Formats: sequence, C-alpha cells, structure tokens
Amino acid sequence: MKQEVLTVTQKKAIAFVAKEVKLSRFYLTGGTALSAYYLRHRISEDLDFFVFEEPDKLFLHAFADQLKNALKASAFRFERLYDRNQFFFQLGDGELKIEFTKYPFRQLEQPIMHNGIRVDSLRDISANKMMAMLDRFDPKDFVDLYFLLRKFQLKDIRKDVEKKFEMGTDNIFLGGELMKARRIEALPKMLKPLILKDLKTFFAEQAKQLGPQIFKD
Repeated sequence: MKQEVLTVTQKKAIAFVAKEVKLSRFYLTGGTALSAYYLRHRISEDLDFFVFEEPDKLFLHAFADQLKNALKASAFRFERLYDRNQFFFQLGDGELKIEFTKYPFRQLEQPIMHNGIRVDSLRDISANKMMAMLDRFDPKDFVDLYFLLRKFQLKDIRKDVEKKFEMGTDNIFLGGELMKARRIEALPKMLKPLILKDLKTFFAEQAKQLGPQIFKD
C-alpha cells in the first residue's frame, strides 16, 4: 500500500482553495505539488499557491479566516516575507503554512487540473527548483532535483531556467552551486529510498560534467 503524500489537513486545504472562484487563477507549485502529483518521493508540508497577477490581500486575509474554520485551526498568523503572503495555521501541536503569492514569471507549460485545482507542470516545477537551488541553500531542492534529473537532462532544465527567468547560467557558478550538495547533513523525510552519500556523489558528477564546458563561457 502506497504511503500518502498529502495529509488529511493538506487535502482539506487544497479542496477549500479549489472551491473559491476568486482563487481560480492560483496554481499549486513547489515541493508538495511535485511530490503529491508527480514523483511521490518525499514528505512536504507547505502549500505554495502562485499567481501571475498581484493578489487581493484583503480578500486573502478574509479567506484565511474562513480556511481557519474549515481546518478547525485554533488560530492563524500572517507573515509578509518580501512580496510573499504566508499564512500559518495552528493545528494541535503543529502548524500548516500556506502561501498565496505573486510569481511574475510566465509558465512554460499549462498547469494540469486535478480535482478542481491547477497544478504547476513538471517542467515548470523543475525550472523553479533549479532557480531555487541557485538562489539559496536548502537540502530539499537538491533532493527534488536528484529525482527530477532522472526524468530530464540538466542541460534541458538549465535552458528552461534561462528562458523562464531570462537569465544566463554561468558554468562555473552552476557547478559551484551543484557542489554545495556536499554540505547537506540530513535528508527530508523520504518516501522513496535515497542515501545521502549517493546524493552527494550524484551532484559531484553533475558538476564534473560541466568541466569541459567551462572554457566555453
């Protein structure tokens, strides 16, 4: 029997968002979308809903209050991180973070529809994940890319990053970022088997393969 990727609370939250017409342009993306709808490779807790236009913040707060009741959460708090609208719902001993944020980058492919919710395409999530890896250090990004690179070539994801975000990716810089996998000390909760040593070796090899291209930059 397959282990569920989404918790009951996550499923309720997604279904509640799907029913709200004013949120119909939002799409679910990020690690949870990747694992729940495509790879089933790890546990992911946050729900990330993105939209191309600037969202109505007053409506989002009103909706969050309704969602709190639907989830039977004891409370919720709002945090504004740069331009990100993050809501944290208190549920027993834990909390669920749900984000409704403007993401001003055109999608490479149309989202898929799943039970009324728009889910970002695998190709778009792949590009987003590589972009995230270049922008921060988070072991989850490396884990996600490890499994994505079983489906896509690094060069193809790289081209999508350059197209979607209108930026170049220098070989030396990219290789250096891939080598940061050496700093990972622990993996997230996995659904598919993965050994940390294998992850580090994999990205070291990916970086090494960029070597012959470096002098072309």
